[in-house]
Amino acid sequence: MKNRKSKIIFWICLIIFIAAIITGVVYKVHQKRNASVYDKLAEQNQTSTLPDTTEEKPVAPSMPVDFDALKKQNPDIYAWIHIDDTKIDYPIVQSQGEDDYYLDHTIEGKEGLPGSIYTEYTYNNKDMTDPVTVIYGHNMRDKSMFGILDSYLDEEFRNQHSEIRIYTPEHIFTYRVAFAVTYDDRHIPKTYDFSTAEGYQNFLTSLQTERKLPSWMEEPFNVTTNDRMIILSTCNGNETQRFLIGAVLTNEE
Repeated sequence: MKNRKSKIIFWICLIIFIAAIITGVVYKVHQKRNASVYDKLAEQNQTSTLPDTTEEKPVAPSMPVDFDALKKQNPDIYAWIHIDDTKIDYPIVQSQGEDDYYLDHTIEGKEGLPGSIYTEYTYNNKDMTDPVTVIYGHNMRDKSMFGILDSYLDEEFRNQHSEIRIYTPEHIFTYRVAFAVTYDDRHIPKTYDFSTAEGYQNFLTSLQTERKLPSWMEEPFNVTTNDRMIILSTCNGNETQRFLIGAVLTNEE
């Protein structure tokens, strides 16, 4: 009787084990297929070369991103984010009906990881003129999406990747990284009213008082409420925290 029970338990465990393996493989294949769309887009849009602006007369910036083609694929695509020599080379999307739709949908509308790089229509316009624009992306284990952001805690990496560029159909925005902070999981645009100097300053103050370890901020920290800023926000493995990269606008073409 004991042997029979042992055999039954063994077969049940074996079936569960095999099912878990199959589920894991299917999940990985599904995730890889979802992620492949971004690799194709990066190949089509060569954003590593800066436009030549050495002419004496002002000229419109040479745009390395084909937004007409991108919008045909998904009209929610409105910008492109790029950091030299990293995997961060992605379209930015914004859903008009559901703020966090792209948290778990690719730009093709496929459900699941790696999701998309996105902003929330409730809190940010698409023209990048808000005082603070919060951009969300998953922290993927393969360092895709926003998986390399924690590398900004390393001084050498920061020095080599201090600039973030964002392209829109009309402009090229260049930002300087000013902080890399482990923060709590509060919803930043909902907590702070960035349309007011007081709300903006409250956030800047909180970076000093509420940040967790590990964190880095440039010294002296000269970011003010007059600066236009982007915040790249991702998870860090702790459900009660987020990891933030803040960068201030230094040039607009």
